[in-house]
Amino acid sequence: MRLSACFLLLSLFSASAAAQPFIMYPGDTNNDGVANHYDLLPVGIAYNQTGPPRQPATILWVPQIVEEPWDAFLPVSGINLAFVDCNGMDTINSLDIFAIALNYDSTQNNSFPPPSPYQPKLIDTCFSCPPPNILVTFNKDIVDVTGQLEAYIQLQYPFQVPAPLGALGIAFDVEYYYTNTIIDSLTQVFPDTFPNSRMYVVARHTEVLTNELLPAAGRMGFAAAGRGENVFFATDTLMTVSFVIDAMIIRDDTPDTFSLRISNVLILNNLEQVITLGKIITDSVVVVSTKTSGWAAPPLTIFPNPVRDVLTVESSEAPIERVDIRSLAGEQMLSLIIHKQHRVELPVVSLPAGIWVAVVHTRDSVTTKKFVKRE
Repeated sequence: MRLSACFLLLSLFSASAAAQPFIMYPGDTNNDGVANHYDLLPVGIAYNQTGPPRQPATILWVPQIVEEPWDAFLPVSGINLAFVDCNGMDTINSLDIFAIALNYDSTQNNSFPPPSPYQPKLIDTCFSCPPPNILVTFNKDIVDVTGQLEAYIQLQYPFQVPAPLGALGIAFDVEYYYTNTIIDSLTQVFPDTFPNSRMYVVARHTEVLTNELLPAAGRMGFAAAGRGENVFFATDTLMTVSFVIDAMIIRDDTPDTFSLRISNVLILNNLEQVITLGKIITDSVVVVSTKTSGWAAPPLTIFPNPVRDVLTVESSEAPIERVDIRSLAGEQMLSLIIHKQHRVELPVVSLPAGIWVAVVHTRDSVTTKKFVKRE
């Protein structure tokens, strides 16, 4: 009899705990205690799912009581979708992103269930999904202290994979090396919005929509996600970053370098499974002063890189006589005879997306340069 009574008390306690209202903070969709770019991924995974509205609701960073938790959860982490419905309007969609931007970098420690780190909850890995690389390239090999510079960040697949084996979204942090070269207030970020099936959160030192809590100078956060389905399954540009170089940086007329560091990468598919990252391949740029002496620029440059339509090849010394375009396997796709010009523009729009090699012949040398062809 006592055993039955104890069992009854335990059952009543469990039922009471299960019925206890949730407490959430708008923008912290993964309930890890902070609103940031990683919170875009749950919105993409749960896109268009519906549930009970939150009443009253606001997107301000204050505790929100969810009297009626949703019957649906994120498939691997098990987070109730009431956390993902940031604006409490009963449907998870692009409007919920505004709460992430508004509350970016805000922290909390009293949601219910209590906040905990997101990635340890992701216990399922898609082992059949090919691991993509992240590729960082620049439009120049050399930039002057008064110049401008563009960086291209791509998600790179070795070949196009079936959509079910692709990725729904990706999030990562970016750090600028040699940050005193950059006027960070003039940095601009352009996510690749084509096709129109993706959502983005980009946080940089001077802007996350209307938010005042921002990454430190020399850092940014980036996330891209599809609307409920995988949108990354071929080599694809994620964003272009435009930098303005500070004129007061060269010390002792010594050339320096500028590069980007990508870290804390999280790639998920529409089942909330983790996709393993391949490699992070980063290029760097030499920063020189117009007064720098004793240092010569490389005699051959190609730009833009990545390229979509026209690839420009410039030789500062011997004129160009021929340019061949080859695949990484050595297959020749294009050959163009040049009549001793120092600057050549090559149409590459018909090339498939991926990495290619330009073999440039001059009277004195043969030089190879890799470039990335964009969609």
